[in-house]
Amino acid sequence: MIDNSRQFHNRRRFGLAMMITLLVFAALPTVWVLVLSFRAPVAIFEPIWESPTALTLQNFYKITRSDFPAALLNSFITAGLSTTFAMLVGVPAGFALAKARLSGKFIASWVLLLLRMAPPVGFVIPLFLLYANSGLIDTYLGLVFAYMTLTLPLVTWSMWNSFAQVPDELIEAAIMDDASLAKAFFLIALPAARPGAVAAAILAFLVAWNDFFYALIITRSGTTTAPVAVMNFISYDSVDWASIAVASIALTLPILPLMALANRYIVQSLSGAVKG
Repeated sequence: MIDNSRQFHNRRRFGLAMMITLLVFAALPTVWVLVLSFRAPVAIFEPIWESPTALTLQNFYKITRSDFPAALLNSFITAGLSTTFAMLVGVPAGFALAKARLSGKFIASWVLLLLRMAPPVGFVIPLFLLYANSGLIDTYLGLVFAYMTLTLPLVTWSMWNSFAQVPDELIEAAIMDDASLAKAFFLIALPAARPGAVAAAILAFLVAWNDFFYALIITRSGTTTAPVAVMNFISYDSVDWASIAVASIALTLPILPLMALANRYIVQSLSGAVKG
């Protein structure tokens, strides 16, 4: 009995040590980027123990004088609008697919899955030709519509799964009590699927926020987003690694509070939990 208990504790210590090792390994790039953001450009490639005092805030001041803050605002605008439009269309669509008796639901599921898996390069050429002829190049509207090819299938698929877990009896009972289908949707189904809706909105925002390819092709100087603006710190003869590190931090920081606030909703959605 003592041997079994000792083996259990040894395995537990080994598992804890492995977990800590993996966490440290995963955190190293983030820590290194943070260090680079404070390093003076002349000492950026030197080991930190050789010049530990070569630290400066000039990198942060420099990036505020560049076009990157405007690009960061463009990312907020386009990611927020594409997420909002995707939720407005995708949430009712997911409810309809989950609860309506449609003969083509199996085909619809495969179409949504293919749209979610399709790479942006498959859409960017026809979108670019369409935008070039309609004047949507370098506009918020054009970029938002392009992002919806990524966010709308994601939201619809996620909400389909979330609404499928809401018991049909709840919807039927509300309708039998003289509630309209719209009222049953807003008062019964949507509150029950709230964790899935929050998770879908967060994931859709992250997809649009991190996009590089669409923004690179569709935007110009007026609507450049932050991931594309990072390229401005790379020239033919040099790379401003310190500014790239600061830009990486600026791209990451706005997401952290969002993930912290919505963490429990994401966990509930992934575990299939739906609150009634």
